[in-house]
Amino acid sequence: MIIVISANGLIPNELQMLNNLFQKGLEHFHFRKYGLSDDQALEYLEQIDPSYVGRVVLHSHRHLANDLKIERLHFNTSDRIANKHMDLERKYQLSTSTHSIQEFNALDKVWNYAFLSPLFQSISKPGYGRFESVFTEIKYKRNDSVALIGLGGIDYQNMESVFEIGSDGVALLGSLWNQADPGNYFLACKRKASIWNTIKTDGQKTQ
Repeated sequence: MIIVISANGLIPNELQMLNNLFQKGLEHFHFRKYGLSDDQALEYLEQIDPSYVGRVVLHSHRHLANDLKIERLHFNTSDRIANKHMDLERKYQLSTSTHSIQEFNALDKVWNYAFLSPLFQSISKPGYGRFESVFTEIKYKRNDSVALIGLGGIDYQNMESVFEIGSDGVALLGSLWNQADPGNYFLACKRKASIWNTIKTDGQKTQ
C-alpha cells in the first residue's frame, strides 16, 4: 500500500498532478492542509475528479466530509486520545497516527491503518526524525488488526527497507511533491511496492 499525503501549502499545478496520480492508481490521498480556510479547502476538494472522491482521506477539515460525501477520516494522536473518533466508525473508514510501536500495538481494530513515524529524517520538516527514528521498532509489530504504514523521510531509495522490516505500506510526502514529475515517481514506487507485496504473499503461502 502506498499513501500520498498532501503538501502542507498549495503548490503550482497541484490539482492537475493529484488527478494524474489518481489516474495512475493512487488509492489513498490524505488531504492535510490545516492552513486553509473552509472555503479554500472546499475549492480544492471540489476540483478533484468526482470519480476519485472515494479515495480521499480528510486529515484536516474533517467536518466537511458529509457535504463532500467523503467516507475516510484521519485522526492524529491527540484527537484519538481525546476520543474525537467515537461513534464514527459505522459511517467512516478511520485511520490514525502513532509514534512508537507500543502505541501502535495498543490500537484496536476500529482503525483500518495507522502511520508510524518518524522512520527517517523528514523531507518536508527539516530536522524532524534525525534523532527520534522508530524504524527499528517495526520488527516488534504485534498488532495484526491494523495495517502499519511507515511515514517520515520515505523515498524510492529507502522504501524497500521499510517493507523488508515488516511495514504493510508507506506514506509519501516530501519525496513525491519535490519531483518534477510526481506521477512517474509514484509509478516507480508503486512497482517496487508491488514486488514486495508479491514476495510477502508468496512467503505466506509457503509457511
